[in-house]
Amino acid sequence: MIVFLAIGIQKSAVPQSEIIVFPTIKYNDGSGYNNLTGKFTATVAGLYAFAKLTCAYLGKSAITAFIHNGHSVLASEVTTPSSENGCTSAQLFVQMLKGDQMWVESVWYGTQILFTTHVHETNFTGSLIHG
Repeated sequence: MIVFLAIGIQKSAVPQSEIIVFPTIKYNDGSGYNNLTGKFTATVAGLYAFAKLTCAYLGKSAITAFIHNGHSVLASEVTTPSSENGCTSAQLFVQMLKGDQMWVESVWYGTQILFTTHVHETNFTGSLIHG
């Protein structure tokens, strides 16, 4: 079984084109996620499902994207009013070859303020659906 869930953030100010590292691994069956680089590497070719939850503090915005082998696949944005925090999620399916990589990256030119609390848990997860 290949499945991972990584949570948290390494830092809250993430400039454009920087990989978002989720340092806390909840599980990593198959050892595909690297919590030092923020990248998942497919150890088996197949169809993978990925999801991410991105949260921003009140009055802030965050635009992040799934990056597959250096190419943006799907971006999502959260823009919050000044009175509350907010989150956005995105999911996708990707056919990957052994050695292909997937990660989450900041794609906005400004600074994103991302956070993790006991209620809002910024995260990156994925699993092999069919190998």
